[in-house]
Amino acid sequence: MVQPPRGKEAHAPETFRPWIALRTVVMAADTLWIGVFLALVVMHGASQSAFLSAAFFVALFTACSLFYNRLAFTVSESGLTVRTLASQRTFAFDDILRVDVLPGMIGTSYAVRTRLGSLQFSSLLAGHQRLCNLIVRRAGLA
Repeated sequence: MVQPPRGKEAHAPETFRPWIALRTVVMAADTLWIGVFLALVVMHGASQSAFLSAAFFVALFTACSLFYNRLAFTVSESGLTVRTLASQRTFAFDDILRVDVLPGMIGTSYAVRTRLGSLQFSSLLAGHQRLCNLIVRRAGLA
């Protein structure tokens, strides 16, 4: 049986991802634009600019879909792990210096300052307030 470290309470890892509704809408938009592009292929007389416009939106929504489906913030005993499209990086809680909460017109942004650089997340993440509270509490910033 695995015992938690002495003096510390063991916590199960928690993962925070973009809202499922956001991921679904982006994937639906991607599917729509793929359909438009295929319709232009079948349709005779479509202009080159129509093809380029549809291809642009297919590329845009495909990239957004890949990004949002890969993005994850995981809080575990080892620290805060941030998974993006291109990388995965873990920040020890001892390295987290400050968390700035920046309310805005379209949502809240969170800037996490660490000894290894800064990272950001926003209210586009489901449970963003809980994620902020966990980071602050585990990093001893409260």
